[in-house]
Amino acid sequence: MRPPLPKPSPRPINVKQSAPINLQSSFAEEQWTITANLARQRYRATKDEYYLAVEVAAKSQSDNVADRGAGKAAVEKMVKDNITVTDVDGLDMYEFACSHTDIKYPETIGMLRLRLVKAAPKDQKACVRCFNSCVWNYDWKNAQQIAASLSKNFTDRKFSFQYIMATHLYSLSSDCPEGSRKIFASLAKALADKAFDSQTKTIGPMKRIDRAALSESEDLMWLDIRITHCSPEENLALFKKAGHTPLNFLQIGRHDPFWRMIQYLKEHGAWDEVWQLGLLLLEDAISTLQAEAECIEQNEKVAGLKKLAHDNANQDSPADIRSVEADLRLVANLARPARNVKTHCYVVESCEYKCLQSWLEAAKHQEDPKKALKQLGNLIERLSKSLKRAYAMKPIYARSLELISLTIDVTRASFTDLGLQSFTTSRVANLSKHVVQNYNNPTSLDEAIVLIKNLTVSEVTRFVTTFQTAANKCENVLMRYTMTSINLKIWYSVIMDTGPICRFCGSEPTGDVCISCIKEVASSALKTYSSSFEYDDLQDQITKQGKNPLSDIAVIGSMCLLRIARLGSLSTPHGTSSLFHANIQLFMQAVLWLDSCRQASSFVSTDHNMILIKLYILMGAVSLATPIWHGFGVKNALLDSLGLLFIDRLSSIAPGLFMGPSPSNPVTRYMIHFTKALKTTIPKRIMDALDQETYSSIPGIIEYAEKRITSCSVALTVVEERRGARIRANKVEISMEDQSLIRDLSIEHELTDVTDYKVFNVPNGRDSSSSPNGRTSHQSIIHYGPLPTSMRAHLGLLAERFLDLVCYVQPKEYKPPKAGRIIQLDLEYAFATSSRIERDINFLIPVVDLSLSEEEQAKVLRQQELARTSLTSSELSYYNVVSGLATVVNDIIESGIITAATNDTRDRIRSSIKRVLTVLELQTSDFLMMPENLHSKLYGFHGFAALHAMGMLRETIIAFKHTANYLTIVLEKAKNVDKLRSQAELAWLAPELKKMAAAVTSSEKSVRDRIKLLQRYLDNVDGWRERLCDWVFGEYATLHDQDKIFKDETSTKMKSMIPKDYAESWADGIRDSWQDLIGGWTAVKFE
Repeated sequence: MRPPLPKPSPRPINVKQSAPINLQSSFAEEQWTITANLARQRYRATKDEYYLAVEVAAKSQSDNVADRGAGKAAVEKMVKDNITVTDVDGLDMYEFACSHTDIKYPETIGMLRLRLVKAAPKDQKACVRCFNSCVWNYDWKNAQQIAASLSKNFTDRKFSFQYIMATHLYSLSSDCPEGSRKIFASLAKALADKAFDSQTKTIGPMKRIDRAALSESEDLMWLDIRITHCSPEENLALFKKAGHTPLNFLQIGRHDPFWRMIQYLKEHGAWDEVWQLGLLLLEDAISTLQAEAECIEQNEKVAGLKKLAHDNANQDSPADIRSVEADLRLVANLARPARNVKTHCYVVESCEYKCLQSWLEAAKHQEDPKKALKQLGNLIERLSKSLKRAYAMKPIYARSLELISLTIDVTRASFTDLGLQSFTTSRVANLSKHVVQNYNNPTSLDEAIVLIKNLTVSEVTRFVTTFQTAANKCENVLMRYTMTSINLKIWYSVIMDTGPICRFCGSEPTGDVCISCIKEVASSALKTYSSSFEYDDLQDQITKQGKNPLSDIAVIGSMCLLRIARLGSLSTPHGTSSLFHANIQLFMQAVLWLDSCRQASSFVSTDHNMILIKLYILMGAVSLATPIWHGFGVKNALLDSLGLLFIDRLSSIAPGLFMGPSPSNPVTRYMIHFTKALKTTIPKRIMDALDQETYSSIPGIIEYAEKRITSCSVALTVVEERRGARIRANKVEISMEDQSLIRDLSIEHELTDVTDYKVFNVPNGRDSSSSPNGRTSHQSIIHYGPLPTSMRAHLGLLAERFLDLVCYVQPKEYKPPKAGRIIQLDLEYAFATSSRIERDINFLIPVVDLSLSEEEQAKVLRQQELARTSLTSSELSYYNVVSGLATVVNDIIESGIITAATNDTRDRIRSSIKRVLTVLELQTSDFLMMPENLHSKLYGFHGFAALHAMGMLRETIIAFKHTANYLTIVLEKAKNVDKLRSQAELAWLAPELKKMAAAVTSSEKSVRDRIKLLQRYLDNVDGWRERLCDWVFGEYATLHDQDKIFKDETSTKMKSMIPKDYAESWADGIRDSWQDLIGGWTAVKFE
């Protein structure tokens, strides 16, 4: 289920040119009071209804709150009175007047536009403007009827296709009644089929469909409608008929419809059809190329140049030979007979890698896959020879064919039992050769990792050894280190590909991963990296070539150290920092290694910077992470997919970043981008698609917008912005109801984490725990707490809605005539809101009810486990507190104020308050908890690394304070309004509110004491440099460690790699960053 899209921004509008110049200028300058007066005068003089619309529009934009609803009131009255506005300019003004109000467009402005079209169906300009306005506002209901009128009354073919598209989109929209969806879906399919099949031409006794009569976008629209509204059986049968097959589209140059149909066939398991299409396409392409080759070879110039190239192969210089070969290719191309559209497309698609992959997948699904793979391999070999013979082989073709041939060889061998003793095979040699030849191609590593998963343990070992031997033989230093970095990544990926046994050494891992192999990779990376200092010109070569293998080596080596340090291992308690049980010395060594490599190089890889950012945030050194993040220069379009990597939970860790003015706020840019993208850019793209008649792109644009509005990025950005605002002022000025991006979100809407974790270009393995959201994936272990989820995003929004309720303060100047009635309505609203928030939070974080059946209890336990793995422990406590406080508010209003309290209701309310105070006490204890068996100096480190818990405890304290204050105000209002109610009747609540205040004061004191303690840790400025260097290189951390030998060796290598003065400078930077962090915390408000 997807929520409605946010209301678009109002389109630019001006007073029409026939109006007086002073009215035009005042409207353009937004002098709304003057505009309203001038328009009123003009209306009195001319009785032109247009000026009445201008007056209403101007009033609705003014600062007078009473006039803000003028447009909405006028439009609703016209709808109710069945009035038709026949002036499209006036209707535009009424739409502008409603731009800042919450109004249902299809039932108001959209309906008025439909009435105008029905009243003047022959006025093309007015009808088109009404259609465009409905489309801009996602009103597909009225847009569909207006498009039907345009298609009926005008012959322009674009109106017919707009009618088809509007009908299709209306059938999918939430405005379409459930009972009418099938009707409009059938209508859209019928209209699309009619348009698609209307280009039938009679040639003698035969008929054929001229597909070229439609545009490619129109073909894609037809496909999209059929795929959406027709059953797979119906479509699969149709796609076999003449004129409707994928090849029919490819024959006229329609690559996108061809590929869309191939994908559809694959999705529905029609592998035989895909296989036959592949065979036919390859055979035709080979025949075409062979015919071209024969024609080229008969050319005298080609023959002469071939003979010259052959005779002079051993005599001329390489430059001369290349010149002759270039001339030969040029002459061959001139001699090649002209291809028609069909033959050209067949040859191009035969060399397209995604098509070749499809044929490979189809071969694997044949009854005899070995035979099919052999047949496909032979065809690929023939195609490659034919391309070379016809001088049509391009570098990209050569690489695609080489890779698919290698994949076929590896796959064919996987269908054969190689035996446990098979130590080396031809596929290992071929795979190694491929990676060596393409070592400089960024995608070669990913391709190799995919193929290596098909190798046996012995073959993997042989491959790593063979590849490293080839790397060591390289005379070029940069090439040697590049190939070594690739080998380390492959080696690491194999080890991370966990299972019952390690895929490298064959042993059974004792933990999350095979530690002995990880140590071997780490040692190799350290040795390789340290040896690079022997080559003075290596950094110059790196700068010239634009590729830094040392960065890749540092990344792999650091990730190995983090794994060995047990960062985020399965033994780490749920909801705690990844550093809770981690070895801090190895963690700090990994950070220092990455930082020193970054400083020593002119550039490093993106994943290098991103990992360093995450590690700095994890240890509380946020001011060191911030400039690296800003250095990325992340474009607005990527904020949705990358933004949470930086801002997630940032307000609870580093509140100082939110203290400055709004432009410097870390999330301000995000909010501006999301608002503009969803309210302006998306509608503009839809309108552009209509203007350019690329109808097939419109569903994709809408789907993109729906995914964006239901992304965790938008919801969590709003949460971070509001928490940051409370850091500055302890409350938020803008209500959640005024946040158009998330106003309509409810827990029924599934939110998705759209973060692009591929930015961490480090192999993860394929086990469930190292999947994108698995606990041991790279992004999980270096992220501060669990990764974003729909549950966490919804809980954050629900908590903000509750704080909206208890933080609201009525303006002092607001004095309604019927105060008692207003208070009654306020109480009813508060009761309904708190009840809904309590219900929704309890749905997401349920409590086991022993009266439920065993099956229902098991379902509740699974939901509790999901909550436990989606939240940090402090977040879980915070949301339990919010739920409890909502229960308290709900019970007091219902059973203590609206109706008189009884002894039972009083006991229930006291019990609810006691429960929520217990959660506060537990959260405070959890915040103060430190890992056991720590050296005393490390308490300071864990204090800085666990500030998120302090931030969430502050949020809990704020929620308590505002709730207590809200209940106090409500009780006072109830006493003032109901004079007959005795003071003693509500007096029983006062001690309970005092208990809440006392508990909050105690927790607040704990937070303030922790801030002071951390500040005292930093007061000894001279000692921090030695302390941090001691954490990295010292021996104290290994005194009670069973793995002392490895850590000593690592420390020795780190000392040889990193100069002492740089390590000290880095330590100073960490200290300064922590000082900035605590400086921000000291300025945080609690009142």
